[in-house]
Amino acid sequence: MTKKKNFIAYLSSVFLLIVSLVLTACGGPSDGKKDAAQSGKNIEITDVTGQTVTLKKPAERVVVQWSASGGAFLTMAALEGKDVAKTIVGIDPMLSKFRTDMWNQFKKDVPELEKIPVIGTVNDKTFDTEKVISLNPDVIFIPLNMKDQYESDYKPKLDAAGITTIYIDYHAEKLENHQKSIEAIGKALGKEERAEEIKTFYTDRITKVLDRVKAINKTKPTVYIEAGNEGPETFGVSYSEKVAWGALATRVGGDLITKDVVKSAEPVNPEFVLDRNPDIIMITGSYWPKKASSMRLGFDTDEARSQELLKAFTTERKGWDTLKAVTNKQVFSAHHGLPREVYDVAVFEYLAKTFYPEEFSDVNPENTLKEFYDKFLPFTYGGIWFMQLK
Repeated sequence: MTKKKNFIAYLSSVFLLIVSLVLTACGGPSDGKKDAAQSGKNIEITDVTGQTVTLKKPAERVVVQWSASGGAFLTMAALEGKDVAKTIVGIDPMLSKFRTDMWNQFKKDVPELEKIPVIGTVNDKTFDTEKVISLNPDVIFIPLNMKDQYESDYKPKLDAAGITTIYIDYHAEKLENHQKSIEAIGKALGKEERAEEIKTFYTDRITKVLDRVKAINKTKPTVYIEAGNEGPETFGVSYSEKVAWGALATRVGGDLITKDVVKSAEPVNPEFVLDRNPDIIMITGSYWPKKASSMRLGFDTDEARSQELLKAFTTERKGWDTLKAVTNKQVFSAHHGLPREVYDVAVFEYLAKTFYPEEFSDVNPENTLKEFYDKFLPFTYGGIWFMQLK
């Protein structure tokens, strides 16, 4: 009996050794490939400005700005899933105010988002410094575009309170800045491996688009892009070749007709569009309920309604019925909130496919956006994000 017990004990020891080895090979408790954040070492983060900041441990309390576009919100959601509502302790009101359909869907999937304290916005001077300090955040993520005002008006007090500032940039629509922003946010949260997955997803697809555009040897289509928040009655903003939609369109081979007349983002005269007579027109859509005639895309719409709204731009504006883009059925819409974000590779694909349909016939931007949602975000995909006028 003793021999039998000893044999069983021996088998148990062998079994435990095998389990230990398997766990180690599969990244279990003995995994040697831990993030620096998980190994007890200080975390050094270099942001898009080149500054290096040091955290003693992964940030557990974070404040964000520009949640509606160009901020850290969606990247954090992709990194942390539903736990993002626990990590963000202060948020600006822009997502709920300007991307209401998205906010409504997001808080339906993650109800805790609605409980996050609102702390105002730097660029409209509603940022509540004292409230932010009282929330005791480890880190605040600041978009590069608001850096000067933030440093002038608010940063000294936050520095004194021991709150680390990390700058990110999605607005320039530069691959390098997207990569650095994803890396910085991932490292700060102790989610380096997940950040690498997201960065690879983005980089692989962007590179394929840009490499294919470089190989195209034909005349660039002339393009007019306008934000559709004002409806057909009033011209919304258009863009320079260095900002948002203008930068996107230029990078994927469009000849932006506003590149020489718009400094950043501003409306043009109606006669300008008639005079330039572009090959392609794009009116961006979102959820702008204050203007019933505004172009609507996103979660809260349907194909028929959006088609009707887009058509009105071509029928209610004087002379637009004679424009080349209209007569050739080259009028499009894309969701206004897609650029300047961690998943805006889908917009690169859509614009490239719009400008060069033959060269990008095998690309499906909507599938790319849905895949990003399914792989990384804790939110349910749905709605209409891209559309061509029928």
